Amino acid sequence: MWRIALAAPFSIAAATSAAQTAPPVEAPREAPAEVPAEEKPAEGVLPAPVAEMIRAAEPGQLDTIAALARRTQPQAMAEIDALVSEIRAVQEAEKQRRRILATQGFTNGWEGEAALGATFTTGNTDQQGASGKIDLVKQGLTWRHRLFAEADFQESDGERTRERYGASYQADHRFSPRFYTFGFVGWENDRFAGFSRRFTESAGFGWIAAERPRLRLALEGGPALRQTRFVFDELEPDAERSRNELSVRGKTNLRWTIVGDLIFTEDAGFIVGSGNDTLFANSALTTKLVGSLSTRLSFDVKHETDPPDDRVKTDTVTRASLVYKF
Repeated sequence: MWRIALAAPFSIAAATSAAQTAPPVEAPREAPAEVPAEEKPAEGVLPAPVAEMIRAAEPGQLDTIAALARRTQPQAMAEIDALVSEIRAVQEAEKQRRRILATQGFTNGWEGEAALGATFTTGNTDQQGASGKIDLVKQGLTWRHRLFAEADFQESDGERTRERYGASYQADHRFSPRFYTFGFVGWENDRFAGFSRRFTESAGFGWIAAERPRLRLALEGGPALRQTRFVFDELEPDAERSRNELSVRGKTNLRWTIVGDLIFTEDAGFIVGSGNDTLFANSALTTKLVGSLSTRLSFDVKHETDPPDDRVKTDTVTRASLVYKF
């Protein structure tokens, strides 16, 4: 026992000395994090921003921008070449169109539509009615011409109850992307409204408030002159036979493609002067049937503030028509 007791202190001292002289144990090192490789576009894919940059290039800058795109996007060389060829084809077609418009005579290049509507009723009331409209437009580089003509009549039990004719011509000169000047002349005949003829001449400025593929809105206005020849009774020597007025004319033109081939149009305006004022609007929904043939549902309203005696101030017409575009 006394040997064990004597040996214990020497054993503890030896263990302590060994622990102090033993080399330290190193902790395991973490592997260095992998740096992700730079993502590159897939082979043959042209990034959208680069494609938009090429499309937005001016004609004189297209070659320079295309060359820069080929250097920075070599994986999409074929796609860049195809895009440049497409842009050049569009530019060439636009040049050709402008050359044709620049050399086109006044009688060439007209487009338009003809609308025809009819009503027939029998029984207690025999009623027949018909209406027709022709709307022609010629679009030039800076000039736009419009010819319009309409006729509308109705008979009830053999008696004429509505008869109206009208024609007009307007020329617009576009001097900036948003603004234009116009000249307008119009003729009307509506004996049931109290006048056998009425001429209107106007000139002024127009503003294109919106011009997009599916929406166009234009507003115009200016001074106007009106000459009216009234329907009068020969037995009334004091009846007013004619009137000349200085007026102000304003008009809006809206065309909105709602969806597909369904189009909403509205022409509305006013002629305000020292005597009789006129407010008018034509709203229509048109949808394509087949080919150049469409169907249209329209509503016309016209209000005269000072019509001749015993004449109604407001006339409205609702009609369905077939429309042929040419």
